[in-house]
Amino acid sequence: MKSKKVPFKHTKKNKEGHSEAYFGDYRDHWWNQSFLDLLARRLELDQHHHLLDVGCGQCHWSKLLVKYLSTPTTVSGIDYDRKWVRQSAEIESYFRERNIGFDLRKGDAHDLPYADNTFDLVTCQTLLIHVEFPEQVIAEMLRVLRPGGTILCVEPNNLVQSLTKSSASANDPVDEILDHVKYALLFERGKKKLGQGDNSVGDLVPGMLAKAGVENIDVRLSDKAIAMYPPYTTDEQIATMEQWSRGGAWSTEEFSDYDYFKALGPEAFAFYEKYLQTYARQGERILRSIDARKYHAAGGALMYVVSGTKPLAST
Repeated sequence: MKSKKVPFKHTKKNKEGHSEAYFGDYRDHWWNQSFLDLLARRLELDQHHHLLDVGCGQCHWSKLLVKYLSTPTTVSGIDYDRKWVRQSAEIESYFRERNIGFDLRKGDAHDLPYADNTFDLVTCQTLLIHVEFPEQVIAEMLRVLRPGGTILCVEPNNLVQSLTKSSASANDPVDEILDHVKYALLFERGKKKLGQGDNSVGDLVPGMLAKAGVENIDVRLSDKAIAMYPPYTTDEQIATMEQWSRGGAWSTEEFSDYDYFKALGPEAFAFYEKYLQTYARQGERILRSIDARKYHAAGGALMYVVSGTKPLAST
């Protein structure tokens, strides 16, 4: 499940960790338990015991996977955001209390600080959409994965969100809908141009794995959808509303949506400024509809779950 993009305002560059700033408790509702149970059986995760979570953030993803692994279990996490390395005590406590070995490092996914053939399972969740060279990151993930081990990448197509309907947008004019699609496309291309990743790289991950020589490639779609309907009282609905209320403009310590459009030149930036003026109150429209108990949407997203096996060394 991916946060609904509501890109209607320019924001200052964010000083929080990425996971904290954009998802918080919302990320805890990205998966259906039955889907994870089935995924674990398909990938035979009970045959793995040493996991590397690349771009781990607060380890939301590895916390979900670890219960399926064999014992003794070890989790290693690596993230470029220094915040998680400085404030890792809570994450460490979670794993220690469950008798799971844990190691957290700060590092670059393009150059992982681990020896070859170290891990049984190497995984990432919404990491490749943020890296400049996803194929290089995949090569590094495979390098540290033991032969016969499993690589598991979870990445979205975020462009789809600009075309999903809600009760608030179902009757919007075609030109308005096209404006939202154009915004999403330009945003994505500007972000990529500045080396900040491709927000819809999930479509390309299976081909990247094939190019890297991965075997037994399997592609699934997460079956999670957070449906919004009155009275909005479920835990996941509450977390979703809290997420939306934080605002949707994208920013990091270095770049924001403003920079992404600026990077594409005068024409794209002129569209950006006009878009902000035209749809400045779009987010408020959704929140007002929720307050009036009139908003509803199926809440689907397009999240790819792509796995494969590192070939056994030739004998």
